[in-house]
Amino acid sequence: MKLDRNMNSEGKGKYALVLLRNVTTDSEEHGMVEDLAERGVVDWGNKGDDGEFFVIRLKDKYAEAALMAYANAAVDDDKEWATQVLAMATRAAHHPAKKQPD
Repeated sequence: MKLDRNMNSEGKGKYALVLLRNVTTDSEEHGMVEDLAERGVVDWGNKGDDGEFFVIRLKDKYAEAALMAYANAAVDDDKEWATQVLAMATRAAHHPAKKQPD
């Protein structure tokens, strides 16, 4: 299995992030996000739901360690997947704008 971003020519992943803290309730963007949510395009990843998620950006100063652990845990199930996650860990290690997550 490959990472979704490695399965298309654009390098796009399966999900996109919407930085909701920058969308106010009275803004035009809020209406757009709500419209997308109603059409099932936005996955809120709500706590306790089966779609709950945790996003790690490569600039997160802890991303390398987290992705390496994930790759090591996955290697017995899918070496290709683990290798691709490990490559992301390497990119995280060399990210020029590392920072504490917010």
